[in-house]
Amino acid sequence: MNTSQPHDTHEIVIAATLWLMHRYQQTGCRKLARMIEQHLVWMHDRATSPRLANACRRLSFEWRAVSTATPMRPAHPILH
Repeated sequence: MNTSQPHDTHEIVIAATLWLMHRYQQTGCRKLARMIEQHLVWMHDRATSPRLANACRRLSFEWRAVSTATPMRPAHPILH
């Protein structure tokens, strides 16, 4: 019997966005920054529920704070 709970798509999308932002903070990679920006636009354009639209607004504010802060530069290259 499968007892796993179905995942809420909104939670997965939000968690993925937060992970990408955290990864950007570690690497400072501009390519990753562009991917995050595209992802936020994609989320905004497809937010079919008020919950996802609200999360998108919150994540956009968080992204602005993260993207304008000085990223931590690792001593050695990090592979994505």
